[in-house]
Amino acid sequence: MAFCLAELHLWSTKSSLQVKDTDIGTYQYYDKGEPVNPLEHHYYNEKLHFCEARGYSWTPRNRRPEKLRDSLKELEELLQTNTCVHTRWKKKHCCQVMLSSGVLVTLTLNGPQLEQVCVDRTLVGRLPANTVTDAVLSDRMILLSFLEQSQVAAVYLNQKNQDSPETGRRTDKLSPSDIKVVCVDVSGWGRRLHRRVGLNRLQDVALCWWNLDEPGEELWPWTPINTHRNNLVLLRCSPTEGLKVLSSVRTEGNPLDCRFSLLQPYQLLTVELPAGPQEFKEGSWADACVYECARERLHRLSITRIPLSSHPVSCSRHPYETTLLLGLSDSSLVLYDQRRGVSLLASCPVPPTLLAWHPAGAMVMVGAGQGELMCFDVGLAPVSMALVAEEVASAATLRLAQHLRCGGGLEGLHWGTSLEGGPEGTDILMLAFHGGPLAALRFRLGALTGGQMGPGELLQQRLRCGQVREALGILEAMDWSIMGDKCYRGLSSVTNHLLRLELNAEREAQLEAALGVFYAPPAPLSNMVILEYREPISKYARRFFHHLLRHQRFEKAFLLAVDLKASDLFMDLHYVASDKGELVLADVAKRKANEIEAQAVAGNEDPRRGRNVVLRGSSFTDRQTDRNQSATGSSYPGTPTTHADGRANQRRPQAESICVTVSPDVFRTLRQTDTNHNHSCKNGPAWFQFISWTSVNKMSTVSSPPTFRHPHWIRQKAKRSTVDNRRRGAIDRPIEQSMKALDPQFRLKQQLSHTHTHTHTHTHTHTHTHTHTHRFK
Repeated sequence: MAFCLAELHLWSTKSSLQVKDTDIGTYQYYDKGEPVNPLEHHYYNEKLHFCEARGYSWTPRNRRPEKLRDSLKELEELLQTNTCVHTRWKKKHCCQVMLSSGVLVTLTLNGPQLEQVCVDRTLVGRLPANTVTDAVLSDRMILLSFLEQSQVAAVYLNQKNQDSPETGRRTDKLSPSDIKVVCVDVSGWGRRLHRRVGLNRLQDVALCWWNLDEPGEELWPWTPINTHRNNLVLLRCSPTEGLKVLSSVRTEGNPLDCRFSLLQPYQLLTVELPAGPQEFKEGSWADACVYECARERLHRLSITRIPLSSHPVSCSRHPYETTLLLGLSDSSLVLYDQRRGVSLLASCPVPPTLLAWHPAGAMVMVGAGQGELMCFDVGLAPVSMALVAEEVASAATLRLAQHLRCGGGLEGLHWGTSLEGGPEGTDILMLAFHGGPLAALRFRLGALTGGQMGPGELLQQRLRCGQVREALGILEAMDWSIMGDKCYRGLSSVTNHLLRLELNAEREAQLEAALGVFYAPPAPLSNMVILEYREPISKYARRFFHHLLRHQRFEKAFLLAVDLKASDLFMDLHYVASDKGELVLADVAKRKANEIEAQAVAGNEDPRRGRNVVLRGSSFTDRQTDRNQSATGSSYPGTPTTHADGRANQRRPQAESICVTVSPDVFRTLRQTDTNHNHSCKNGPAWFQFISWTSVNKMSTVSSPPTFRHPHWIRQKAKRSTVDNRRRGAIDRPIEQSMKALDPQFRLKQQLSHTHTHTHTHTHTHTHTHTHTHRFK
């Protein structure tokens, strides 16, 4: 079973946390000297040596200029009276936290351990209000909103003071002479609202928004106008001109989340809920809206309504903005895929009040207020977690209350970044508890994953543990346009894993789902992606075809050959079906092979073009329908299927092709004819019957009249006969060699067998003609 192994590092020196000495997966800082009550710490010295041997600090140093111990205690005192309104990871070893009092805290890390804590009070007293409700931190500016004032403030920073090489590893505080504070009113009245702000990627447009259900909405000292009721304000940011209100709108629903798109800097993504109390309603919905900032105004481009079973309490967008995760009040999760237009539902044992996607987009962390943590992959399958212990016991829920005693609940989850600021190599999750302390959950990823937590690494780990269904969920959620190489590696890994196993109904459906990720994608693939990966993936489709033949899944193999449009696959099916007595299927496969070769000659194409063809309307698109039909009857080519959204999926018509329809009555008739013929040929030896029956099946198929009329059909028939003779010789040659080794009188028996075969062929041709007559009846 795949699970994540982690360590919990508490950035605190409080003895009230009561971390056990036997808990080797949880660490905290201690003051100098022995514990006050030695009876409660039986393994104090043993854990001290254990931590120091692994390079972890036991007691924070208090050397100048950092003075880590004093600054850490100052931070703990601030956390008791303030909340963390925003957290930003500048680098892998640097994290910034903005407190509600305007104090900026910068943490310098060495792995999960603290090296420096810088408490900066420069902004205190220089802001228009005392309580900060939200903030956005960047290298050039700080954007803040306030509780008491209906204003937004922008603090522009001097670039010379940011990451200068002279400072080394020491973090300098802000200087009053290096900052510039500008403010703007976002409404004509001042009410105590929990306003929030956002900043686009180019840092030239900002946003301020608040909920419609804030208390005091109906109390107005004057008759309000439309602009006073708007709750979405668009701002322009300029270091020279300051802040300027461009426009404002009133949302139709109550906004749960508003943010600028990371891909389109002038598009605004919102999640809006129905206004009014929703706690006691059974059903609910959420609108995923897209606004565009054009000509200094907001215009709504699209709206997508997502039906839900209960009221949402949290939401989080995927880093690639392809999916939206919603946490519901009934302890369930809904993952809405915007490409496919479908929603995935998963139960969550803990209330999903906090959601945090990993920067690589492979997994999401779900947190509850009481200190419970759960991890889900991008396919919404749970990933077990466990802290390092002598006997590791992984579980779906990691309960932090079992490892520390903290009065406040969990109020923040924030993933770190890599050295380059990208998503790769992120293994630290910062935890913020109400009233303190701050903590870091470090994942021990091991050597097999290369220290990565991307979708490819998680997919491989699922396959190592035999979790194919979960691996397919990850593969289906990956985007070919963003990570084509990772998608191809994942598809090949899943397909190779399944082809090594014995085929059954479940694995057959899983193979279809794996290949359908490319052949039946949720969104059309670009031509560049198709040209790059169609040839290597078609080889896996051909392997799947022969895997079906090996397990005598002839109907599904026929459908796959129809999609691939390869004449050699139809000939393989023809020979195998002839050997197994499926004469009608063999005849149809032979006709389809002749059809493809004739079309190839007419169009100067390769008759084996199925190696590079891209399947459209293939059996992969309606694999669920095929799975349902397999329980009641066989599936035949050319049968239209209807999807859940009502659209019909029909195979693309071919130019000048003849549709061959095979009914179950013909199968029964041919089996009866086959039985009678087998009864009449039981007089010879077994090897003779095998050779004669193979020749009869081949000759009876060749002697049937051509189904494709063309001015040059005689030349095509001669060419097909030559190809068939070569293939027949390639098949019969190993048989003759083996017979020569077994029977010294093989030549004499071979001559007799040819004579008997020729006579018997005429008899079977008559029977075959009678079968066609019965069919037309």
